[in-house]
Amino acid sequence: MKSGLLNIDDDKMLLQLMRDDCRTAFDTLYQKYWKLVLNTGYKRLKDLSKAEDVAQDVFTQLWLRRKDVVVKNVSAYLFTAVRNCTFTLLAKENRYIPINDLLLELKADRASADAQILLKEFMKAYEAMVDALPNQQKTIFKMRYHQELTTDEIAVQLQLSPKTVRNHLGRAITTLRASLMMAYILVFF
Repeated sequence: MKSGLLNIDDDKMLLQLMRDDCRTAFDTLYQKYWKLVLNTGYKRLKDLSKAEDVAQDVFTQLWLRRKDVVVKNVSAYLFTAVRNCTFTLLAKENRYIPINDLLLELKADRASADAQILLKEFMKAYEAMVDALPNQQKTIFKMRYHQELTTDEIAVQLQLSPKTVRNHLGRAITTLRASLMMAYILVFF
């Protein structure tokens, strides 16, 4: 046993102690999973400093949400948390532009009358592309980006698993991103 850590290997017990505000239980989980979280972040980001920031954020959120979070498998939970935190970091760094942001940017950049016509054409193309998605993808995409529901809210409403919702959403975004870039080029250039 390392100094200041509990000699408990059962994650469920550590989580229960953590829910009861036991900082030592948290420190034990932190020590046990730190390298896994850091390595997972590094594999995605290829930057040690950013991976350390992601790992720190993941564990900070675990502590802050200790009373509410339900964790059945700690390593799976942490893997998902790293993935989500990584996506958030990448979005902040503008490595990819969410579709809503692209549309807002187009609206802001195009104030002239000609540009408004082009924008209307682009928006028609966008709506046609959304409508051309397979039904499940289209429904999930509209719920996420038009109704601004979270993936968990969508999963509950459609009685699907959150993973299924994310998979459909990912496929829809991939399809639309490629199509929208082509439509943007054709309409505006």
